Amino acid sequence: MRVEELEILRKKARNIVIIGTIISIISAIVLFLITKFPFIIFIVIIVGIVITVIIDAGPSRKFTLAFKKAFVLSALKSIFDDLIYEPEKGLNESVIRNTGMMYMGDRYSSNDFISGKYKNINIIGADVHIEEKHTTTDSDGNTTTTWVTIFRGRWMIFDFNKSFKANVQVCQKGFGNSKVNNYKTMKYKKVSMEDQIFNKNFRIYAQDEHDAFYILTPSLMEKIKNLESSISGKLLFCFIDNKLHVGIQNNKDSFEHSIFTKIDEEKVKNEISKDIKMITAFVDELNLDNNLFRREV
Repeated sequence: MRVEELEILRKKARNIVIIGTIISIISAIVLFLITKFPFIIFIVIIVGIVITVIIDAGPSRKFTLAFKKAFVLSALKSIFDDLIYEPEKGLNESVIRNTGMMYMGDRYSSNDFISGKYKNINIIGADVHIEEKHTTTDSDGNTTTTWVTIFRGRWMIFDFNKSFKANVQVCQKGFGNSKVNNYKTMKYKKVSMEDQIFNKNFRIYAQDEHDAFYILTPSLMEKIKNLESSISGKLLFCFIDNKLHVGIQNNKDSFEHSIFTKIDEEKVKNEISKDIKMITAFVDELNLDNNLFRREV
C-alpha cells in the first residue's frame, strides 16, 4: 500500500477522534447550561470519549495493520530468516510466567509477535504489558479500582548455545518487577561476581553458584554492561532451560505509528530500524552466534 493510501486511512481514524471529542465537549457544555449540574461536564465527556473509542476501533485497527504490513513486515523480512510476524498476536502469558522470574500482576496483554532467525540464532519475542489491580476504599465506603503498569516493554527469547544445568537471573537495578519464584523451594542464591561494577548495577541469583560463574564470564559481563549503556530501558536476563530470556522495561510499544502524526517515510523507517536493532543487538553484542558457544551434542 502506498503512503498516500495509508494517509487516507490515518486521517479517517484521526478525524473520528477529533470530531467525537468536539461533540462530547459541546454536548457537555450545553447540558451544563441547561441543568447547572457541574458534574454533567465530566460525565458527558467520559461517555463521549468511550463511544468515540469504540467507533474508532475499526478504522484505527485498519490503519495500524496496513501500516505494519507496508513498513514493518518488509523491514523485518530484510533482517530475519524464517520470519513469522503476527501484529495482533503475542507471547502466551505462560511463556513468561513459567520462567518463575517475573511478577505477572493481574492483567496481561501482548502483541507484535515475531519469530525468526538472525545469524542462525532462533529468536521469538513480542511487546508485553503487565498490570496490577489496585483497589481503594474511601471513608464513605466508595471503592475505586485502578490499573497500574508494572511492566511494559519487549520480551525476547534467544538460543543460548552454552549448556548449563541450573537457572540464573541477572536483573538490572531499577527493573522493579523481577522475582525468583519459590525462592526457598528452588534454592536460588544471591551471587556476587568479581566485577564490582557489575555487582553495583545488577543483582544476580542462581540455583547453582557454579553455573552463574560458568555463564557470566568476564567477557559476557562486559558485553551486558555495554548493552546496559546502549539500550533504553531496564534489563532482565533469565538464563533458563538453555535459553536466554530478555525483558526490556522501556514503557514502549514497538512498531507503532500514531494516527495523529503524518507519515514521514524516512523517519518511520528509521524508527522501525531502531526497534529491530533493539532485538538484534543482543545477538550482536553477546556474540550468541559464536562457535565457541555451540551447545555440545
